[in-house]
Amino acid sequence: MTQSNLSKAIFAATALAVTATGFSAAANAQGRITKSVEVSYADLDLTSTEGQSALDGRIKGAVRKVCGGFDSKNLRDAVDHSNCMQEAKQSAKRAQVSLIARAEAGTLGSSSVVIGGS
Repeated sequence: MTQSNLSKAIFAATALAVTATGFSAAANAQGRITKSVEVSYADLDLTSTEGQSALDGRIKGAVRKVCGGFDSKNLRDAVDHSNCMQEAKQSAKRAQVSLIARAEAGTLGSSSVVIGGS
């Protein structure tokens, strides 16, 4: 394995570990209900700009779907929605970085990722 491929593999493994830790922490935080959406990328080439852009669009849609709408006149609902959006975006970003790194390292195994929020 070349130095570049080894670095990519290590980065991919680290990114995956961070993603898994983030999902676990989010699910356990204060016993909150966690919602999730599965995002498929089986048809995308994540090593290409086009594939990465398509994945980004799907993930943004999943974040909106996870958090749904909210009553803008209800402060608690607005705060909960904002927190959900922030958590889901962070979850999505970790997943996206991990997927792209794994694709570039040639270690991408599954065909979908779960994006979560609460």
